[in-house]
Amino acid sequence: MPRPIRVLHLISSFAIEGPLGGVARFAVELSRALDKAWVEPILGGLWDYHTPYDQPWLMRMQQEGIQAFVAADWDAASPYRSCLHALNGLIRQAEQIGPVDIIHTHGEFTDLAALRLRRPLQAKALVRTVHNEFEWAKRPHFGKLFPNLLYPLVFDAELGVSQQVVDNLNRRPLARRLGRKAQRIYNALNFERFAEHQVDKVAKLQALGLPADARVIGTVGRLAPQKGYPIFLDAAALVLAEQPNIRFLLVGDGVLADRLHQQAADLGIADHVLFTGSRTDVNELYPVMDLFVSSSLWEGLPTVLLESMAAGTPVVATDVSGNVELVEPGVTGLLVQPDNAAALAGAILQTLRNPQPAQAMAARARQRVQETFSIVGISHQYVELYTQLISKNLGCE
Repeated sequence: MPRPIRVLHLISSFAIEGPLGGVARFAVELSRALDKAWVEPILGGLWDYHTPYDQPWLMRMQQEGIQAFVAADWDAASPYRSCLHALNGLIRQAEQIGPVDIIHTHGEFTDLAALRLRRPLQAKALVRTVHNEFEWAKRPHFGKLFPNLLYPLVFDAELGVSQQVVDNLNRRPLARRLGRKAQRIYNALNFERFAEHQVDKVAKLQALGLPADARVIGTVGRLAPQKGYPIFLDAAALVLAEQPNIRFLLVGDGVLADRLHQQAADLGIADHVLFTGSRTDVNELYPVMDLFVSSSLWEGLPTVLLESMAAGTPVVATDVSGNVELVEPGVTGLLVQPDNAAALAGAILQTLRNPQPAQAMAARARQRVQETFSIVGISHQYVELYTQLISKNLGCE
């Protein structure tokens, strides 16, 4: 049997619980799930964000026998300098890593880093996974330049985590001209994290400082514009006007934290909204939620929505790309128009008034995600892709 294919996965950081989340966790879980007889994964983080999560996750990977490293420290005051430091750190790491067969990127700057690393690492192929509908949302001029005019020329495979992402990639004029078609490989979960186990809901609520009999509407994610949390809070105010005993749980941290706290105060609902910040026990929080809400304005394939479904929590989500591939309206959850607080509040109240249909939808959703979005099955698709790329490079097709 030939030696395993060496694949370097590049992610922004190992700060999975915050400020990152689904993208980094997916790369970690994929590296764990890959058949080591066929693939030798290496995990490279560009930056250490100095959170409580960076180093523990890095050490955890190393203890599990996966080669892992961080290239540089992140300096929020000097983002461009941090990018240069990361590139220099990656070049230094290249000497220790040795040659790899494939560089697989999971993020905007990691895509650029792969171009710089290809020669020193003697990589035979470059692969990038696009995890969001909009690339370089904060720097749209980069989004027009790199994905449209450069990447179809230099990446050997481009993957989208949802059909909408794939369709966007395939609409690029240069990709069409070159006949370069993106492939869809879904994000996925390690369902062992959501194995049947009892969470003492009353104890967990009390630990959160919530009433033992509270009905909880929850959401999880970065407090960032993409997630639509101002709409979530506006909807919360409308729900509370009818059902004043509801509690709203926002799990995560981010740039909008202060603004959202102020909005809750201005709406007069601060006593009914709990901002937890980043948490390491998110798996135990889904079961205490009577409903999970995704208020996103756009998505790739949201990990938190997959997680809530895997935990058996009813869901209401906005009708945006990614979400629509997970939620079948009236079957596995409810979908509402994005950026519409009244519609979101209406769906929340509908679910609260009809708990039995909501639980039936949650049961169907759990079964569906287990059938389609298992990290074990998705890892087999990646092994097949890597094998095809190496065979093509060696002229074996």
